[in-house]
Amino acid sequence: MKAYKLHGPKSLENFKLGDYDEPVVRDHEVKIQVKAVSLNYRDWALANGWFGYPGEKLPFIPFSDAAGLVTEVGASVTKFQPGDRVAVNFFPDWHDGAFTAAKTARSLGGSTDGVLAEYVAFPEDAVVKVPDFFSFEEASAFPCAGVTAWHALVVEGRLRPTDTVLLQGTGGVSIFGLQIAKLLGAQAVITSSSDEKLAQAQALGADLLINYKQTPNWEEKARELTHGEGVNYVVEVAGQMARSIKALKAGGSIFQIGAVGGPNEEAPNLAMLPINTQRLQGIYVGSAQMLDDLFKAFDRNQIKPVVSETFRFDQVKDALTYMGNGSHFGKIVVQVG
Repeated sequence: MKAYKLHGPKSLENFKLGDYDEPVVRDHEVKIQVKAVSLNYRDWALANGWFGYPGEKLPFIPFSDAAGLVTEVGASVTKFQPGDRVAVNFFPDWHDGAFTAAKTARSLGGSTDGVLAEYVAFPEDAVVKVPDFFSFEEASAFPCAGVTAWHALVVEGRLRPTDTVLLQGTGGVSIFGLQIAKLLGAQAVITSSSDEKLAQAQALGADLLINYKQTPNWEEKARELTHGEGVNYVVEVAGQMARSIKALKAGGSIFQIGAVGGPNEEAPNLAMLPINTQRLQGIYVGSAQMLDDLFKAFDRNQIKPVVSETFRFDQVKDALTYMGNGSHFGKIVVQVG
């Protein structure tokens, strides 16, 4: 089979396509013919050597998000059969329940082989059925970005129609967050440096728009737009914690997810959180059960994920470069088979 592997030292030059043996299916595993994979900021950062994982062994198969067709099942598998359409969870060992270190010790395309290959094999509990409503390309968009937003706003936030959510930028997590907020009837504030992207977000239901290039103090604008109260939730992906705290309502929560904006020297005043009974909650993707719930919620309400651009399997480096340019809106997908 064809597969990409990232060889050290990490860089796009060491992101190589090769021929490898297909995976052998064990008792509790399913073999999947990968049809599509989607990119996350983490994939770009790993490919460019921004960070690594303890115990990481190069070379490894990168990327974490895949959808495809079951072609073979192990002798003890009960949930799937050949021909099923499935997606793979980001954490192969986090099936259900709350976060633990053991459940998240292995993450696809980082501390263990990922999905950028024609065939993969995973335990059946790490795999989720894909509703017919979604194409393989659309289904591949859900596992990391979608589950992260769902975990934050639904599982931890228990979002209500009377809440206001602030979403930073228009990448995968933020756009899923926007769609989830509108699904649950909440008010959504979204930021971007592009009026064109803000218009796209508005078409998806965004209620309040902030161009942070034109309004650098976007946290003040967020308070102004919410009549001085601030927002109930911030989905913090940009690494702008100090500003996010200032945008937050008393009793509100910040869900800390990433730092796609790069290093930020402005230190947050965390001492103010307990005074305002505010909460800072780290979110690290989620479980296979969360992925299943997310698929069902979007399927039932006939909501499609937003795919910005689709690339061929031989264009993976182009897809990564496109992500690095920051011009996408929603998710970037690579077609595999």
